[in-house]
Amino acid sequence: MQEPVEPGSLLRNVLLADAVLSAGVVTLLTLVPATLAGITGLPTTALRAVGVGLIPWVALLIWVRTRQRVPPSAIGWVIGLNTLGALVCLALAAGAAAHMSSAAVIFIAVNGLGALLLAAVQLVGWRRSAACSA
Repeated sequence: MQEPVEPGSLLRNVLLADAVLSAGVVTLLTLVPATLAGITGLPTTALRAVGVGLIPWVALLIWVRTRQRVPPSAIGWVIGLNTLGALVCLALAAGAAAHMSSAAVIFIAVNGLGALLLAAVQLVGWRRSAACSA
């Protein structure tokens, strides 16, 4: 089992940014799904379900962000889940583009690209933190 890592400032900051952005998405998807459905053409119930489903994600980000020392597996899960979420969003946007409005494709693709960017910066932050902790 690997020793816990003391997250450096880059990792802490990107985890905070991820938590804040994700909480914003949760808020939009759960409080105004009908408005988003009107803009994107996506089903209100699906938008709300995704929003509610992201609540544990925000909790995980906050938990990892607030630890003094973090198990490497927790950081790996955050990066892995961000990457998986990004790939799902991008595949959905690309694969279903012919059946969705442009606003829906853009909404989903931007979320996917954002998650991919966060995962990349989290990976850099993790590597820097591991190097500092060693």
